[in-house]
Amino acid sequence: MKKFILALSLIIIFFQINITSYANGEENFHKKISKGVTNKVPVLMYHHIMNSKDIKEMKCTQNATIISDSQFKKEMKFLHDNGYYTATLDELRKFIKGQLKLPKKTVVITFDDGYLSNLVYAYPILKKYHFNAAIFMIGNLMSKSPMAFDRTKLQYISSEELDKYKDVFYYGSHTYGLHDIKDGKGYLVTSPKAKVIEDLNKSKNLLNTDYLAYPYGQYNSSIIECLKEKGYKMAFTIQQRYAVRNSKLYEVPRFAILPNTSMSEFKDIVSGRKVVINGKLHTLLRLTKHKLSQVVHFFTN
Repeated sequence: MKKFILALSLIIIFFQINITSYANGEENFHKKISKGVTNKVPVLMYHHIMNSKDIKEMKCTQNATIISDSQFKKEMKFLHDNGYYTATLDELRKFIKGQLKLPKKTVVITFDDGYLSNLVYAYPILKKYHFNAAIFMIGNLMSKSPMAFDRTKLQYISSEELDKYKDVFYYGSHTYGLHDIKDGKGYLVTSPKAKVIEDLNKSKNLLNTDYLAYPYGQYNSSIIECLKEKGYKMAFTIQQRYAVRNSKLYEVPRFAILPNTSMSEFKDIVSGRKVVINGKLHTLLRLTKHKLSQVVHFFTN
């Protein structure tokens, strides 16, 4: 009887904690949205994270997909200290469809490839600030069981680790086995339709996901049709723009956060001050008169 009462007490405490956490999250959301709503959302794209010292020692300073843990800490601290809300992929989709309003200061945080370093370096920081994020996993690079972290190797998250970190991370698809490239063309866009369908199905079943990020940012109308056929609801590119109301759901843009992304540029991105002119990113406050006239022309025609 005592064991039953103890077990029942633990269950009640568990639900109280979760209900309180949910209520606090709801209160935080409504508090932020009361300060205004946004008409555009920056989706941030990260990849691999390494310790600053290791990057120098292993001569990885020229790798554009590796950022230091210190850079990531500074960026997340800025978001937290300035009251940013980290939307989930579900919330972003609803925002794009006009079904949900998001706070004025909203970002979406994503990681590509599924590196173990995302759990080692990013997870503790994101959890500390109660942030949401998504990792787009490459299915055939996932091992079944966890492995000890080795800073000298490129390791991937295992399938057994997914549940443990889902309080912060949502897991999307980066394809199951089509994350490769030959002669500048990704396997996703060069493979026969039957193979693409099979791959998308495998990845969806493995991760139970509705979302995908295109490997190398490459896609076409045929790939989009395959995604729709397999029940994917949204897909992400590497085009550097903001997600807005009525953005194309299978062509959601993202801003790449790279090792040469300065803190000033990061602030400009998340603050909504970036604009694309003739394929290049510019900061609104630093535009010349000629460039500014191009922006005005773009929005009035």
